[in-house]
Amino acid sequence: MLNRLVFLLVVLLTVPAASQHTNMQARINRSVDKHQEEISQVPASAEVDVRAARLQTLRQDANELSTLSAAMQSDLQQLQHGLLVKDIHEHLKRMEKLSKKLRQEME
Repeated sequence: MLNRLVFLLVVLLTVPAASQHTNMQARINRSVDKHQEEISQVPASAEVDVRAARLQTLRQDANELSTLSAAMQSDLQQLQHGLLVKDIHEHLKRMEKLSKKLRQEME
């Protein structure tokens, strides 16, 4: 009789504890999954931002190179008429740097 009572008491105490452990484990798993999902989303958006910033910089450099090229056309026309533009050397250096930078970014 005492053995049955002890057995019944042990069973009654372990069943709720086991069910609580399962619920707790499920909540822990959900929490871990949620945090992993949040972590995996952060680098993706940061990577997109870096790529967008890089493309924006490339566009700005290309626009500047285009503007300098157009300015060089008028500078060269003035040079043909015997007028030396004082910034022509700096413009050529800047064009060279921008073209080199753009070429490296495209490779």
